[in-house]
Amino acid sequence: MGRSIKRASFAATVSRPDRRVSGRSWAPKTPLAVRTSGVDVDPALRQRVRQRLGERLGKLAPHIQRVSVRFEDVNGPRGGVDVSCRIKGVVTGLPSLVVTELANSPVEAFDRAGQRFQRVVKRAIGRARERRQLGRVARPPRPAQGSRAGRSTDAAAPSNAVRNRKARAPKATAALEGSAQARPSRKSTRGSANRAKQGNKLARRERRRATSQNARRAQAPTP
Repeated sequence: MGRSIKRASFAATVSRPDRRVSGRSWAPKTPLAVRTSGVDVDPALRQRVRQRLGERLGKLAPHIQRVSVRFEDVNGPRGGVDVSCRIKGVVTGLPSLVVTELANSPVEAFDRAGQRFQRVVKRAIGRARERRQLGRVARPPRPAQGSRAGRSTDAAAPSNAVRNRKARAPKATAALEGSAQARPSRKSTRGSANRAKQGNKLARRERRRATSQNARRAQAPTP
């Protein structure tokens, strides 16, 4: 089983056609840029950043246009707690959301900033929805999955729900009343299937009981 699209990693780069629909895509098509200033960030940490933020914010990715994570050495050669991690997110219809954390290492700084950024984004989107400042974004379609068991997705059979829905009888029917005009004057339920059916189980049972030999014998006058 593959990773859910709602927990997939953010994209390192996004092509120009996909960039036109920024803010309406899942995380694999939402760009996340990692920038550094005086701090060495290896490829493993860059992948960790995109994966962790995708897991935390994947459900809200259609609201997010882009994200940037910046690592910076704030103290330089003086040392100390000098690694800064600044995460900035651009959310559709809202001001940019920014959090900053300091730590001894880039990994520690990112873990702190990532947790704060998750809370900030969820709170901002939730408040905007309550104030009706931010409407619900239509969920983009999920990417097409590969064929399974030799069956192509293009020629996939309809689901059972679709087949059952098509075969299900309508709840009510109406017969059009005869009219001298070309078009019927009104709809009528006379002669339609909407009336209650005569002879349900209970009525048939009572009828059989009333016409049985024992019932006739009991109703016959005594000599």
